[in-house]
Amino acid sequence: MCTFNITIDDALLERVRPAFSSDDALQLWVSDRVKAMLQNYCDSQPTLPCSYSEEEMYSIVKNRLKKLENGAAELMDGDKCLSEIRTRYGIEA
Repeated sequence: MCTFNITIDDALLERVRPAFSSDDALQLWVSDRVKAMLQNYCDSQPTLPCSYSEEEMYSIVKNRLKKLENGAAELMDGDKCLSEIRTRYGIEA
């Protein structure tokens, strides 16, 4: 487990404190809410489609090498390649 220190306005905290039976109950509630927010954030992020198993990656590389050997491989313009990486994987390259 990770521990984070956060800053909360004292007046705001005192307004909610009476709703909880103890400081431990408040701590648990805050912890649960932060966990839910982080989970929601993770769930909203796109899943990267570049997660290949070792066997899948081996097959991909093998097929690309065959295309190179057979002269069937096509060169792609660098700008187009980087644009596709940005679009497909959502990362800057």
